[in-house]
Amino acid sequence: MTNKEQVQRDIAIAFDFVEQIIDHPDVLDKIPDGAEITFLDDENVKPEKVITRDTARKYVKVKRHFEVL
Repeated sequence: MTNKEQVQRDIAIAFDFVEQIIDHPDVLDKIPDGAEITFLDDENVKPEKVITRDTARKYVKVKRHFEVL
């Protein structure tokens, strides 16, 4: 996958996540303020590494839901 394709994919996932938040704002209660979010799915699996930072990390499993209108 090229860098451009990866960026386009990441943007699409981010917009899907925003739509999920709009539909279910309680999702935000599970994410601490200032957390770094990493989206994980079957194609984008990132094992957790030991990193010492002040930033909280939160992983979000991506499951896209589509409704036919």
